[in-house]
Amino acid sequence: VHGCRCFRPDRASDFLGAGGRCARMPLFSTSAFLARCPPQLRQRRRVLSVATLVLALAGLQALVSVTSFVGGPQNTSADSRSSAVRHAEADGRAALATTQPGAGKKLLVMGGNGYVGREVCRLAVARGYKVTSLSRRGENPEPDSKELSAVTWVKGDATNKGTVQGLVDNADAVVHAIGLLFDSNSGLTNLNLVVSGSKSTAGEDSTYDRITRMTAFNVIDAVRGKFRMPFGYSPTPVLFVSAAEAGWPDVALGEQVEGVAPEWLRQYLAAKRAVEANIQSSPDTIRPVIFRPSLIWSWTKFDVLPVIPFFNIANALGVPFVDKTVTVSTLSKSIIAGLEDASVSGVQRFMQMEQLEKKIG
Repeated sequence: VHGCRCFRPDRASDFLGAGGRCARMPLFSTSAFLARCPPQLRQRRRVLSVATLVLALAGLQALVSVTSFVGGPQNTSADSRSSAVRHAEADGRAALATTQPGAGKKLLVMGGNGYVGREVCRLAVARGYKVTSLSRRGENPEPDSKELSAVTWVKGDATNKGTVQGLVDNADAVVHAIGLLFDSNSGLTNLNLVVSGSKSTAGEDSTYDRITRMTAFNVIDAVRGKFRMPFGYSPTPVLFVSAAEAGWPDVALGEQVEGVAPEWLRQYLAAKRAVEANIQSSPDTIRPVIFRPSLIWSWTKFDVLPVIPFFNIANALGVPFVDKTVTVSTLSKSIIAGLEDASVSGVQRFMQMEQLEKKIG
């Protein structure tokens, strides 16, 4: 009101209406007031407004500076803690990768409840693999085992292509440990109760061709049929438990020994060799690792313990067609080592198995 040009102190009552505003001015507003004020006053108010704005900005900047000064060390400390946590997590992942190289990977074991298969399952679980076993019974052979209790036990027929395909499609690698020593045509099937580590028996259709060749061929065909990206993929590891005698044609006197061998043994070796040949024919899709153990033993497998020394002595004396025996521990560890080492491929005799075992410890 004091800025209104019509205001005169000696005549204030004539101009001030109710509420103390000038009766000649509209309801007070900044724009109306400035429009009626003298130019000097309007200029003065603009200067004050600019000054107020400058002071406000300066105060805000000061507040930010103080906040940064006070909070800076705390944020730095938080960043340091966050960095330490990240390093600890990275170290933890590195340690886990060392102790559990199979973490996040899926392994299918054909015949996982057998003498060799169960040891492969046990080791694989301990090293972080998610393990699935396919077998006729589909049962955990050792329910009290912590590692074997972590295996997914699937009951099914490995001679069925569809069954095998479904499991292979969900696996990163496959171990084939299905086999029997005396098939239904050998005339010696009752001996399986003695020599079989899983005490399995042979049915009427349990021939070497079906149990060994067909089941392994189903795995090989399933791996070949898996969907793959057009680039950047690695061949799928397929590890097959064969027999030392399958290599007889490659050693001195081996063919002559096989020529006088019983028919059931020749049929047994024919099935093993068919798988070996097939599994090595697709290096673009399959990384084949073939294990050729002689007699497989452990201190609790009493049926073979008496003959173990004779095999080992014959091998030590240089008999070319007799390989040194291996323990089930050596074989299973070498299988896991061959699975984890991408450079391992092809036939592995007892010498290579003993070296691979050392990688597992």
